[in-house]
Amino acid sequence: MSHVPQYLHDLNPEQRQAALATEGPVLVLAGAGSGKTRMLIHRIAYLIRDRKVDPRSILAVTFTNKAATEMRERVAKIVGKEARGVILSTFHSLGARILRDHGQRIGLPRDFSIYPTGDQLAAIKRIMTEEVHVTATKGDDVYDVKRVLHQISDWKNRLVTPDEARREVAEGDVKGNRSDDYAVLAADVYPRYEQSLRAAGATDFDDLLLLPVQLLREHAEVRERMWKRWRYLMVDEYQDTNGAQLEMARLLAGPLKNLCVVGDDDQSIYGWRGADATNILDFERHYPGARVIVMEENYRSTQRILDAANGVIANNTARKAKRLRTGNGPGPKIDLWTFGEENSRAADEVEAEMIASEIGVRRFREQLGWGDFAVLYRTNLQAKPIEEQLRAANIPYRVVGGQSFFDRKEVADLVAYLRVVLNPKDEVALRRIVNYPVRGIGRTTLLRLVEAARAVPQPLYQTMKAVEQVDGVNRAQAEAVRAFVETMEELRMEFQSTQAAIDHGVTTNRTLVGFARELVKRLRLEEAVRADNAKSERAAEVRVDILRDFVASLERYEERTWASRPPPDEEDDWDPPSLRGFLERVSLTDDDDRKDREDDNPELVTLMTLHSAKGLEFSHVFIVGLEEEILPHSRSMKAADAAQSEAEEAWEQFDSNGSGDPIAEERRLFYVGITRARHRLTLSGCATRRQRDNVSVRQPSRFLKEIPPELVEQRNAGTGVTSLTQEESKELKTNFFAQMKSMLANG
Repeated sequence: MSHVPQYLHDLNPEQRQAALATEGPVLVLAGAGSGKTRMLIHRIAYLIRDRKVDPRSILAVTFTNKAATEMRERVAKIVGKEARGVILSTFHSLGARILRDHGQRIGLPRDFSIYPTGDQLAAIKRIMTEEVHVTATKGDDVYDVKRVLHQISDWKNRLVTPDEARREVAEGDVKGNRSDDYAVLAADVYPRYEQSLRAAGATDFDDLLLLPVQLLREHAEVRERMWKRWRYLMVDEYQDTNGAQLEMARLLAGPLKNLCVVGDDDQSIYGWRGADATNILDFERHYPGARVIVMEENYRSTQRILDAANGVIANNTARKAKRLRTGNGPGPKIDLWTFGEENSRAADEVEAEMIASEIGVRRFREQLGWGDFAVLYRTNLQAKPIEEQLRAANIPYRVVGGQSFFDRKEVADLVAYLRVVLNPKDEVALRRIVNYPVRGIGRTTLLRLVEAARAVPQPLYQTMKAVEQVDGVNRAQAEAVRAFVETMEELRMEFQSTQAAIDHGVTTNRTLVGFARELVKRLRLEEAVRADNAKSERAAEVRVDILRDFVASLERYEERTWASRPPPDEEDDWDPPSLRGFLERVSLTDDDDRKDREDDNPELVTLMTLHSAKGLEFSHVFIVGLEEEILPHSRSMKAADAAQSEAEEAWEQFDSNGSGDPIAEERRLFYVGITRARHRLTLSGCATRRQRDNVSVRQPSRFLKEIPPELVEQRNAGTGVTSLTQEESKELKTNFFAQMKSMLANG
């Protein structure tokens, strides 16, 4: 071991083996809690410190901005300032970077907009109503725009072009099923949607993967430039990649094939949004001779929790064999609670009450914080009774997965203004702000402007600049349009002057946040927010504060960007603060960033879906609703039944890959939930559930039978919750009043 650097000695043998395997294709199968991030940062450090690799030639791709930031900070602790040269990025941020630098080759402007989901839906709805002539709202006889977008997104993630999508639909081969009305409609909308994006100088989220692949495939000089730039490529969470990400990684790895992928096929739970578990299962087929390293030592959970997880996941046949182990000791048995109706109360209400009571008792007895507890569920609808009981018990909590900060109207309106300032061809953003605040440009006027723009054709903003030439627009309407255009032109000139000063390092009097504050003031956006919420002064002030907080986030972005400026000879991959860069960060804000933003106080019980819990851990975990049609979900059960009813050959094909079997993915979701627990795991289900006035008998989840019975302590309602002794109750009350007195004194 003398040749192994000292800083690698703390790694276990498998982690060390993976860190030292730097050449050629490498597959690291990292079980839950096995320290994959620790391995990756030491691998990067080894390349820099001992292999003397230029940090700028290392590219590490993960799935969240939070993970990328954490990795950079931890690498810096080992190698120092050199860590700044490493590119640590999400796939979508990497795609945006490639398109900013080279997108002009495929007709994309450098200042392209990135449409969030709301703008994608608006664009598709417009196409459906104005071009395809179908009603684009929800109802019995109309179409759901979200389903159309989902189908188009699925095609993009599989690198299917509009022409190929039409052929696929014509052949009745959408996901192996007969083409339905939504697939037919989506195939008609898809090419028009793409044309509208390009005309607006815009992309959507999926284009940040599809277009870089197109660029790398079609332009050899760009490929070769990427190969010279990044000679070592690492991809984290490889089980969550889709077809476009698989192809992007392959193209970037190039002839050297120094590609290290890290993941766990047992935690592939995003098939519904395009992730394909076969990417990790077939890695050795894609890269013959690849080195495979299995990391099975878990540093998070007790052995009983791991044995339960091992027992469940072993029932999935299409997987890479691995069995988690730990040195953390056996730990307590797994609690399994079953609830029925009690005193005319619904079983799920009893379940929620028991969980709230148990959390309170355990926190007191084990001297834990509220943040040590999490309640996980399959769907958001299950949270309501749990919230009610936690409130009744005065237990502080947070629900992860609510409305995004960036989706709030007041923030979205300001973002739309900034997008038009940067890219006036952005029609979706332009339509959003043209009459907000109200300025006398109504829907009829806007439609006439749109029709005139389509007839030329030219961008809507260009038509607005020549409003006098548009038929059907009267004098007052034309004046309102002219006033709007003049305001936007003034703001654009102010912005361009500000950005030019920043680009030249002149920051004394010119800042992006200063420009944004002037824009908010000139457009009277705070007054508009108050007018929108005139019925509630408190709600109005909250929303104004949200608007100000967003502006403050621009200031923080500027400060962080300047603080990260490297020495002049290392500035190849650094750019000064820019409105383009800030809006890109806003567009690419991922779920983990949103989770952190939802509540800054970690001392809260966490309520979240099993999907949202991936990557997190808690001392005590409750998984509720372990019943058939909840986990596994009814949709997955129906999909499996439908597939099994097809010809035997079709079923074998359906069941042959890890992402195809919906029950297998539900089982992986349960496995992820189990492995979030560090010390104690509690599982619960109801014998009956009440929906409105109906009571339905429930069946226990099939997954419960897959847990070895010797690991479980089963209890029924009424005996499931630990109760405090009289002395403990007295001590708890004393402590409670003492804490209240202390809080009041400090207040």
